[in-house]
Amino acid sequence: MKIPNRSTLFAGVLTFLLALSIAMVCGTAMGQQAEPEEFLLEDIVVTSEFREKPLQETPLSITAINANMLEERNQITLDQISMSIPNVTLRPAAASSGSALIAYIRGIGQTDFNPSVEAGVGIYVDDIYYSTITGNILDLLDIERVEVLRGPQGTLAGRNAIGGAIKIFTRKADGGEDGYVSLTYGDYDRLDVRGAAGFTIVPDKLFARIAGVSRSRDGYITRLDYACANNLPSPGSPGGLPTYVSAKGGLGCELGKEGGQSMTAGRLSLRWVPSDNFEVNFAANIVRDKSEAQPNVLLKAADNGWSGWPWLTPNGPVSPPFASTVPNNPTFNPASLSTVPTYFDNNGNGVYDVGIDVAYDSRFQTGGTYYNYSTYIDDGLSHPSPLFEGSPGSDLNLYVPAVIEPINHLKSDDYTLNLNWQITDNVSLLSVTSYREYLNEFADDNDGSPFSVQQLLQRMDHEQWTQELRLNALLFDGFADLTLGGFYLDEETNEDARVTIKYVALDFIHGPDLVPSKSKAAYGQLSLHLSDRMDLTLGARYSEDEKSYTFARHNPDWSSIGQQVTPWAWEIANPSNVAVGVNGVHIEYSSNHFDYRVALDYDFTNDIMGYAQIASGYRAGGNNARPFYPSQNNAFDPEELINYEVGMKSTLFDSLRLNASVFYNDYTAIQLPLNSCYFADPGQESPCATQENVGDGEVKGFELEGIWSPTRAFSVDFSYAYLDFKYTNLDPVANVDPDSRTPFTPENSWSIGAQYTLDLGDAGGLTLRADYAYTDEVFASFINAATSLIEDYSLVNARLTWRSEDTKWEASLEGTNLTDEYYYNGLFDLYSDAGFLSGAPGRPREFGFTIKRYFFSD
Repeated sequence: MKIPNRSTLFAGVLTFLLALSIAMVCGTAMGQQAEPEEFLLEDIVVTSEFREKPLQETPLSITAINANMLEERNQITLDQISMSIPNVTLRPAAASSGSALIAYIRGIGQTDFNPSVEAGVGIYVDDIYYSTITGNILDLLDIERVEVLRGPQGTLAGRNAIGGAIKIFTRKADGGEDGYVSLTYGDYDRLDVRGAAGFTIVPDKLFARIAGVSRSRDGYITRLDYACANNLPSPGSPGGLPTYVSAKGGLGCELGKEGGQSMTAGRLSLRWVPSDNFEVNFAANIVRDKSEAQPNVLLKAADNGWSGWPWLTPNGPVSPPFASTVPNNPTFNPASLSTVPTYFDNNGNGVYDVGIDVAYDSRFQTGGTYYNYSTYIDDGLSHPSPLFEGSPGSDLNLYVPAVIEPINHLKSDDYTLNLNWQITDNVSLLSVTSYREYLNEFADDNDGSPFSVQQLLQRMDHEQWTQELRLNALLFDGFADLTLGGFYLDEETNEDARVTIKYVALDFIHGPDLVPSKSKAAYGQLSLHLSDRMDLTLGARYSEDEKSYTFARHNPDWSSIGQQVTPWAWEIANPSNVAVGVNGVHIEYSSNHFDYRVALDYDFTNDIMGYAQIASGYRAGGNNARPFYPSQNNAFDPEELINYEVGMKSTLFDSLRLNASVFYNDYTAIQLPLNSCYFADPGQESPCATQENVGDGEVKGFELEGIWSPTRAFSVDFSYAYLDFKYTNLDPVANVDPDSRTPFTPENSWSIGAQYTLDLGDAGGLTLRADYAYTDEVFASFINAATSLIEDYSLVNARLTWRSEDTKWEASLEGTNLTDEYYYNGLFDLYSDAGFLSGAPGRPREFGFTIKRYFFSD
């Protein structure tokens, strides 16, 4: 187990103990000593098995968090909840993936937002499956609870989920005449407004509930003009660079921010009860997010130049392997080749001159800080390596300047219609129909410099229909619970981008790629109550998936991409074979799979239950979404998993809840991104950014979570997770290190939180909570290079809340990342290809103050 940084560990433990000590001292001073008393822990009712059942009686590895717990922990978005859940990683994606959620459970997940691949973790809102990882950093607005199910969910979810599932359940229009409104102000000019209200339209027949949220705050990454900040001379002078700041702007050398938020969302729920045995629920959700581009800093840039090509060395260029094929071209001068991938040519001679021209190198590194030098501008003044210049007919400035706005905008709408018919006392039928659409537009300038080494503006346009029917029946005088269901998903995603990759002189329009997909499934689960203490559960699912992908590639003016002129260079406006012939290429594929689950649970006592299960999972196949040549067009197979698990759930002494599980996963046909298309035609294996089946592996792990509440005033919750991932069989052509680990999967992680409530009598009550979470080191890529390593880190949060005696008023002071830990949510590693490594820093220490007012009917 890796030990946390000593200063970080000390600061975290000190903060936690200090918060706890303050609570205990206050309690003693007010005469509220923590005397033992009979106290039953609250048990959350979940529906993970399609019927209401207490969490402690559900034979699954599941964590449930209700609305009160989320508020106490100050968790307002989905990515924040994994802080206290074992073997679950949720974090916002880096700038290159927009509004995507990186979700991993037990080492299985997905980092690619492209619709060509399927998610490893299923995300649901009110039983509606969100089929892509884009748009899933959800605001936890007016929810009832969140259920996190670990392990394959093929027979327990609308869509098969190989790694696990996260299910969000919002508050329904239940006829309650209640509501609330809250206002939060904090660092970076944070201003959050949240509210919800329920009311009756027609007594006993028609009810409604509305909820809304508006969140805004400034970005925490400052974009600086490099020339201005470093007092460089004007272009044309040795060492000069252009500047983009205006003396009239009054911002000094600042160009803008990254990481700023401006989001508004709302929900409307209607419930109609025309009879005692039938009800209709309708819900509409909207999101309008006009946020800035995701945060990014440059961690590393190669001083020795571009390492992506073996013939470019620190000692100068050597002959390219294809030099013998180069025709007699008087404009080609091998001496002009440079190890510098991108540079500003101050003297305009087309050759990189040390001391005169400015190279893209470590001078632009800002890792460990909260600023960068990104401009989101390709002004045509920075040049790719001379390797790509001088070809007949080339024009490197044909489609520049190109300026993109540093945005991450999301427009999302979804609508749900639930029909619930209680046919008899023992039989019910549920129909769930939904429609969802979103548009995500996002920019990235990941090189963190005034050059346009890599610059993209991407767009994801998605719509989906789902239909699910679910029949529940209680059979044979309560001996058996039966669920039968059918699921259908019809979706289409269009993905396009303006792609500028200056280090290989590429500038083209990717897409819109048309990606329609369908999924159909039938599933069933039968739970047999063999005795008062023993249940046997049998589950089965049959799935059919089909998808197609049609590629579009054009020049930035939408003209056709032509054939290369020279065999050694990619040239803007006159490109090489790269992308030639890809436009209009089509691929389609399909698969089917049978999944099963067998589980046995036994109540050893009224307070201790054990279970064992064998369950399978499946993730549909996909295709290479980014072919550079037609021969790279390729589909890959589904991956499969068999889970063996033993677990225990216990409630001891009416004050201690302790749940644990041990599991082993047999993981086959693992899908991973690769940078070599070994299946392509000779000479066209690279450049490549594909996904393929690389082999098999095994995943072993242990999970422990619990809560101890000796009194109604004081509680401690905790979790620990261990996970061991190992490849057991690898395809040698995939070139995967057998000792590498799956991305975003720490070997060890643990958390602890403590809460104490002080009774102030007529003055109300005071609650102090502190949380500490440790995450072991992880790799942001399956290639476990030093450049993809995210160091271990710890986070400490705390919240002090006052509640009035009538519970109508609340005021809270909250702090997040109290030790001001500098850590990364993700990395973008192009060091071996383009000579740079960038990352997305997590948020620094922040404080906020919230005031909340509840409204109740008389």
